[in-house]
Amino acid sequence: MKQQVLLKVPVETEEQKIAKYHGFELKTANGYKLDEVVSALQKACRRGEEERALFWAYEMIHGGYIAYFWRRMAVIVVEDIGLANVEAAILINSLAQLNERVNRKDYVETFHPTMAVLYLCRSNKSREIDFANDWIDRNRELGWREKIEIQDLDEHNDQGRQRIKKMGGNYQRKKDEIFYYESILLNNPVSIAKDKYKKLVWQLRKLDKKKLKLKYAPKKKLKGSMRSQYRTAQ
Repeated sequence: MKQQVLLKVPVETEEQKIAKYHGFELKTANGYKLDEVVSALQKACRRGEEERALFWAYEMIHGGYIAYFWRRMAVIVVEDIGLANVEAAILINSLAQLNERVNRKDYVETFHPTMAVLYLCRSNKSREIDFANDWIDRNRELGWREKIEIQDLDEHNDQGRQRIKKMGGNYQRKKDEIFYYESILLNNPVSIAKDKYKKLVWQLRKLDKKKLKLKYAPKKKLKGSMRSQYRTAQ
């Protein structure tokens, strides 16, 4: 059985096409509008419609839009997969690089794009990244402004250094205490090898062993959107 490894594509580069049809509608080999094909590809991947996703992917590739295809894969893997499968972004990036490595002049190898499409179709999905992006953008537009908090002020910024000096006493000692008791506290910390090196560092710096297990605990959690309180304030 003969396998199709390389697909011949038009000689014109994507950049040349965009320049040539500037101000006009770009279309694929079968006359589909390119922007609609891209949208259909993402919707098919999002819904796990493998056959449709493969069709639209090959429509882009046959039309000579292989670079555009990989750019869209990079968008899909963040918008529709995200934290549900953090390895997906690594795989898609690797497939894109491998595809570029094996492609030849005027020819595109199609196994890598096919693997990318099938993988994204079958992967667990999450829109959390997109929702988080929209949430922070909207709240910033509505006037949300954060304040620099006390744990943000340490030896790594001017205001923090001034703070340490005002405390008096040994500067190095106060700097260490602020850094280890405030600045580097973790949320959801994981103990690795029973914190061997953390304990050794605290011993060397003569830090308070009673505070060894200090961790960051959020003072308050934002519930839902903050839009309503901004509207009230305005």
